[in-house]
Amino acid sequence: MLQMYLLMLLTKCIYSCYSQNVYAKDFLTANKKINTSQTSIPSHSVFNMSETRFMEKVYYDPAHPGSLSGVERLHKGVQEEMGKTVPRENVKTFLQGQDAYTLHKPARIHFPRNRVFAPRPLNQFQADLCDMQALSEHNDGYNYLLTVIDIFSKKAYVRALKRKSAAEVVKAFESIFESSQTPEKIQTDAGKEFFNKSFEALMRKHNIVHFSTASHLKASVIERFNRTLKGRMWRYFTANNTLRYTDVLQDLVKSYNHSYHSSIKMKPAEVTSENTFKVFQNLYGKSENRRKVETKMNFKKGDLVRISKLRGVFDKKYEQSFTNEVFTVSERIPRDPPVYKLKDYDGEPIQGSFYEPELQKVTMGEDRLFHVEKILKHRVVRGEKQVFVSWKNWPEKFNSWIKAADLKNV
Repeated sequence: MLQMYLLMLLTKCIYSCYSQNVYAKDFLTANKKINTSQTSIPSHSVFNMSETRFMEKVYYDPAHPGSLSGVERLHKGVQEEMGKTVPRENVKTFLQGQDAYTLHKPARIHFPRNRVFAPRPLNQFQADLCDMQALSEHNDGYNYLLTVIDIFSKKAYVRALKRKSAAEVVKAFESIFESSQTPEKIQTDAGKEFFNKSFEALMRKHNIVHFSTASHLKASVIERFNRTLKGRMWRYFTANNTLRYTDVLQDLVKSYNHSYHSSIKMKPAEVTSENTFKVFQNLYGKSENRRKVETKMNFKKGDLVRISKLRGVFDKKYEQSFTNEVFTVSERIPRDPPVYKLKDYDGEPIQGSFYEPELQKVTMGEDRLFHVEKILKHRVVRGEKQVFVSWKNWPEKFNSWIKAADLKNV
């Protein structure tokens, strides 16, 4: 049984069902998804049709040295085929319109990110759950560590949990709040242990703003603390020939809080409201000496982009690394490095901000193809047969009706 899918043009689509392939049309237009006037492939007066044919010939010929690769190899291959100079930008633009390229382009994982900023102690905590299930039998059935850090003072708090249930997480936070004052904000990941009625009630009780991390990367400050804590813990294991940490957990945390921290240039336990200004200068530098940056932004408002799927890390880099779904740049934020806000085809904002290496510009010409999964329903409207289809790797809300009469074998 052949795979069932549908390829859709900006004004046409193709449906593949078992042994037949057929065309259809009107998905994007009917759903009012996008204005392509700013994002389509350049006109043929700029992007020569002869060049386009040579690019297609080279790129999709698996035997050609310039095929199925990146800009540089295709550029070289096309120039050799044509026997003349071809602008590199034309090759880049061509590839922006090819799914085979844009979906599998290697996505960067490591790149500069905006610095986490807090102006004073108790402004923001970061929290995480460390999975310690592998050591559970040595630690009275404790399976997790709730780790919390003040991102200004770097002071940390840790509680051992047997389960990552809402009730246990709330109880652990109440215990932490008894030994520290409550923060203004708490940042966590989007796990159910943090996003539930009990935890949100705790946040309201203490008037704390709770928000999550949109990226696959954990909150950076608590992640660094987790590495430090585990490093000390495993050294303790080796030195004492044990895998039991519960007896010394708070000693390890106390040791960390009373150790010199290079970023604040003092011990976390020494940070007070009286020395906040000094700590701020140590963390962020004197305001008059702060680096002034003219931010270059490579995406424009209205650009179409795919999002890197490496908000989790693929083991196999040749697998698809960018989303099928295409988004629109809705806002540019000139930080260092710059970030962008996105919206989907319905104009709904996407949670979080995105760095340039997490995005890839794509073009949407009139020949644009999309994959669609299957036909879900049939109907007749004023004598016209229509089919309701789902589009492959797009959210369910984009399912739409297309004319059955527009289907044809391919």
